Amino acid sequence: MNPTLRTLLPLLALAAATTAQTWTYPLDPRAAYLRTNNDQPQPPLVLSLAALGLVPGQWLRIETTGAFRYINGGTDTYRSLCGVFSASSTLLATNVQQRVPGAIAAGPTFQGGSTYSGNLPMDIPQDFFISRQLWDNGIQVEIPNGATHLFLGVHDSLYNDNVDPNGDYGIIVTQLPTPALPGTGEHVLLASGIGGAPTLLPELWNAPAGSTVTAQLRYPLGFVDGELYAFVGDTMATGGAVPQLLPRLWMGNLLVLQFGLLPATPGFTGIWQLPVPAGLNGITLLVQGGVLTPASRNGIYETTNAHRFVLQ
Repeated sequence: MNPTLRTLLPLLALAAATTAQTWTYPLDPRAAYLRTNNDQPQPPLVLSLAALGLVPGQWLRIETTGAFRYINGGTDTYRSLCGVFSASSTLLATNVQQRVPGAIAAGPTFQGGSTYSGNLPMDIPQDFFISRQLWDNGIQVEIPNGATHLFLGVHDSLYNDNVDPNGDYGIIVTQLPTPALPGTGEHVLLASGIGGAPTLLPELWNAPAGSTVTAQLRYPLGFVDGELYAFVGDTMATGGAVPQLLPRLWMGNLLVLQFGLLPATPGFTGIWQLPVPAGLNGITLLVQGGVLTPASRNGIYETTNAHRFVLQ
C-alpha cells in the first residue's frame, strides 16, 4: 500500500464519521412494539429505511437522549429502549406476542420479560436492546438483509403510567461508516489507538517502531455476563488479502492475546497493549475482540470489528 495512502486512510475514516447523517426523533415513553395486557401503550416509532436513504449492510448508532418516569411522581431518569428491524411496516394487535411479523434478527439479544398484568411472555427473539439503565445509552448495529423498517419502543412491563414531564425523551439515529472488517454487531465493541486513548474510529492505524498498540474491549449493555471474552490477533502482509477463518472472524492463524470473563459491571472495559518492535516493515497486525456465548445470533460466538495496525 502506498505510504501516503496509509497515512490518509485514518483521517478519511474520521472525516466520514464526523459528517455522518443524523436523525433525531421525540418518543412517547408509552411507545411499544412489545406485547401488552390490560395496558394503554402508544404506537412505536416506525422508520422507513428507504425514506432515510439507508440499505442493508450499512451500520447505525442508535441512542437515547433525555429521560422519562416509569411512574408518575417518580424520578425522571429512565431511558430503556429496544428496537427490531422488519421486512415490512406491519404491526399486529397489542395482545399478540410477535407483534412485528416481519421481524429480522440483528444486534444484541435480550430476554423481553413478561407483562405486569397476567405475566404473559413479551419476548421477540429478533429484537435488540439499545439503551439500558445504569449501562450505556446507545449501541452500534448493522441493518440486516431484507430489512425495510426499524421499530423503536420503550422496554417495560407496564406502559400506562410512564410519563415524560419535560418532554425531553428521544432517539438519535446516526449512519456510521461501513467497517472494512465488520464484526457481528452484538454485545461487544473494539476501540483502538496508538499512544493515546482508544477510540472506535479509525480502525486502521500506522504503528511506528517504539509506539504502543492499544486495543480496548467495550461492553455497553451487559446481557452476556460471565461469558468468556478474548482479544485475538494475526499478522498479514501489508496490502494483502485479509484472511477470514469464520464468518466475521478476520483471522487466518488465530492467536489468543488475552482472555477473561465479562463481569456484570456497567462501564467494564478490557485492555490489551503491545509495544511495537523495530524491523517489522511490511507487516500488518490484525486485532479483534470476541465472546463465546449461546446468546450470540449464530449460537456460538460474536465478534467486534477487526482493527488493523500497519507496523513500520
